[in-house]
Amino acid sequence: MNNSNIRQRKLGLTATPVKDNEEVKKKSKKSYSDGMIATFLFLMSLPVRFHNMTLPAHVVFDEVHFGKYAAYYIKQSFFFDVHPPLAKLLIVFVAWVSGFKGDFEFTEIGSSFPDTVPYIQMRMFGTLAGSLLVPLGYLTIRDAGHSRIAATLTALAICFGMLKWLYNTTFLFLIDLLENGLITNNRLILLDSYLLLFTAFTVFSWNRCYYTRSFTKSWFVWLLCTGIGLGCTFSSKWVGLFTIATIGLSTVNQLWNILGDIKVTKRQYTLHFFSRVVCLILVPILIYIGSFYVHFSILTRSGPGESYLSMQTQNEMKGYEPIDTPRPVVYGSLITIRHLETTEGFLHSHDANYAEGSQQQQVTLYPHRDNNNWWRILKAEESETKHDLLANDQTTWLEYVRSGDLVRLEHVETYPRKLHSHDVSAPVTDTDYHKEVSAYGFSNHGGDANDNWLLRIDSNAEHPEAGDLLQARRSKFRLKHAYQECYLYSSFERLPEWGYDQQEVSCISEGLKPKTMWQIDESDNLPDDVIMEPEHRPKFFEKLARLHKYMWIINNELTEEHPFESRPYSWPLLLSGISLWQGQTQQIILLGNPAVYWLSSLSVVLFLMVYGILQLRQKRGYTDTLGGVRDYYQSSTGFFVLAWALHYLPFFRMERQLFLHHYMPALYFAILTFGTVVDFALKKSSRGLKITCLVLVSGCLIYSWWTYSAITYGKGWTVGQCEKANLLKSWKLDCERYYPVGSPERDVLGNQGTDTKSKVTNVIYVNKEGKRVPISEVPKEYVDEKDAVYEDNDDTYEEYMDDNFDDDNDDEYDEEEEEDEDIEDEVIEPTEAPEPPEYEPEFIDGKEVFGEDDEDEDDWPKTIYGIDPEADEEDKNPDPLTIRPIPTTRHVDF
Repeated sequence: MNNSNIRQRKLGLTATPVKDNEEVKKKSKKSYSDGMIATFLFLMSLPVRFHNMTLPAHVVFDEVHFGKYAAYYIKQSFFFDVHPPLAKLLIVFVAWVSGFKGDFEFTEIGSSFPDTVPYIQMRMFGTLAGSLLVPLGYLTIRDAGHSRIAATLTALAICFGMLKWLYNTTFLFLIDLLENGLITNNRLILLDSYLLLFTAFTVFSWNRCYYTRSFTKSWFVWLLCTGIGLGCTFSSKWVGLFTIATIGLSTVNQLWNILGDIKVTKRQYTLHFFSRVVCLILVPILIYIGSFYVHFSILTRSGPGESYLSMQTQNEMKGYEPIDTPRPVVYGSLITIRHLETTEGFLHSHDANYAEGSQQQQVTLYPHRDNNNWWRILKAEESETKHDLLANDQTTWLEYVRSGDLVRLEHVETYPRKLHSHDVSAPVTDTDYHKEVSAYGFSNHGGDANDNWLLRIDSNAEHPEAGDLLQARRSKFRLKHAYQECYLYSSFERLPEWGYDQQEVSCISEGLKPKTMWQIDESDNLPDDVIMEPEHRPKFFEKLARLHKYMWIINNELTEEHPFESRPYSWPLLLSGISLWQGQTQQIILLGNPAVYWLSSLSVVLFLMVYGILQLRQKRGYTDTLGGVRDYYQSSTGFFVLAWALHYLPFFRMERQLFLHHYMPALYFAILTFGTVVDFALKKSSRGLKITCLVLVSGCLIYSWWTYSAITYGKGWTVGQCEKANLLKSWKLDCERYYPVGSPERDVLGNQGTDTKSKVTNVIYVNKEGKRVPISEVPKEYVDEKDAVYEDNDDTYEEYMDDNFDDDNDDEYDEEEEEDEDIEDEVIEPTEAPEPPEYEPEFIDGKEVFGEDDEDEDDWPKTIYGIDPEADEEDKNPDPLTIRPIPTTRHVDF
């Protein structure tokens, strides 16, 4: 078949299939052969992936999260996570089928699994998903047309087929199969194995669709499979958006090329366009929404993550019937006030004071209904009653609360304390524009000017009257402090333990408006015949929108430092790993196969360099066809490099915590790039050179995989093997862990991370003359086999002790020993922490004022409780204590 026919078939220009029996037979034979090879590769990957699956029988790294979520699913307790639910639903499905009852909550890393937890089955399902990467990677390369050797002699068919099998499969098989990082990451109860599977399946399906004649049954099937893969990828983790971008750019490029072909009719182009819209846009959206629908359908009970849902949804989960509340709010009403941002918690106070600042009563944001959420709204200044509302006694007139009124909020449970702010920095957000908010007041004190708040109600197009009169569940308002020009505010910042980890409330002078918006949730103390406002129960899409809002916010706020986090620049070079689990003499580290990382990264760089050089030469008028394969390799390899870039480069813009496992999807595409680069490099080489190259590279990959298999599977290792494998200091393989428990080396070193290459002997042999004797000169009968000696030292015992220990006080040793006997039982009490001064408020013209802070905190001695803030830097940061190993001295009689 000529090139014109092939191109027409790809664009869907032929009305009927081209009848070429020989081509059909070859294609069928090729597909059958590739299918058999892919199946073989999958079966071969299983022993490597499933080896040593029972270990460790402890919670490893992020299993503490995703295993816990499985328990919550089974108990139907609502939880919050920054990732979409599909992968977690697959994990819990396996756990549920395996008999897990949710009675183990994966509380902390290192916790032992009880017999009731099917952790092996839960891990195996993810491992199985990871094993499918091997055949998918192979088929993706084969479908793209790579690695076809130009020889067709029938006599060499079997040999050619064997060579073709080796040539086409060895690199992808070994790289995907023996990549330690992929093995480690896919063997645990994590989301990454599912994400990688869906990513690989998406690219495989798109590749098949791309090289299939348009508008055939197979073309529609593979286009639909691509959409399903996109939906599953994005429904597992939001980084699936990078896969959507990859397929999206390829789709736009394809549609642009079709648009430029004058042989394509308008009807055909319209069908091309809408087929992709339905399969690649609508189908993924339906899958994504459907995963959340299942998520909400399962989690119908109150749980630890309910605070991220609206208060009405929380009430529904707790089984509370909807509560109607009086709509009008008048002076003297009892009210609860919700914050419209963050967790929609209640303005709250309780009988506990701030540990610093004014040390007045705390005001916080609390996400649950509680008696301490109730406030009484009062007029800040007495004025003539407007007689708005007649009470039940038909005598007392009540007054509506209006926008622009000056109000006070009195806390009901700790009366007469009122909502209060002053010129004191907030306890957590200690800045010039964040002021502390407290509840302040005492008996026989009617309050002061710092209790006054200006009510500003936003206009309400749906309910115009709620923009003037304060109404429960309708009016949205801000409270501006009368004297400090700041607004009542809250964020996700939480108070320390003395504040019960509740959200901080402050008064902010420069802040975003949404976080200063409040709403009345309930009101009380009103006549029975007033208009009631029903409690709204959010529907599915309201829950979905709200949950996504907080998923985005919390995801961006994951900026705390982590000991194993790394930045994107280090990933392609494998500059660091992640310690997932540590046993007594074993550990699991997500490090990766160095040969795979470095070769795949080199392949990406080589392609970019060659591509750039060819583009420059083309600008200068040179025509480089590279034997007629330039366009093909530029398109095929370019697609994989584009996918690598889209799955890697966006991380440079992220401020959140990042880890090596975030590079796994990009690594997959780098591996595919490596396969195509090797294919191009060896395309016109002799058969002998190809086999030699295959053997050398394969041996390198296998050796690297075997070298690091101990930290992949958590197997035993020796200190020497570990030190030899620790090629980069940044890997921090913790080689001291491989000393046997109870050995002198382990007792002395204690996993302190000491450099074993510079250690001295832990046993010193001293002869009759008091001189130290090298181990090589000590008779065998005096040497204990358990003694570990790392280097010989010809120094005398006295010289060694002088060099390593402080003997300045040897003359006083006997006297000190006697004194120690006298004070052996004496208990040394630590210096007591100074008592903070009692706060005594002062008032000038009815306004509370504060004195300036003492610049020199001389009351704070340098004790276990703290240090003087005015101390010199070297005193503030003393050198840490260094624990030096004390050797054992063994006297020998020779």
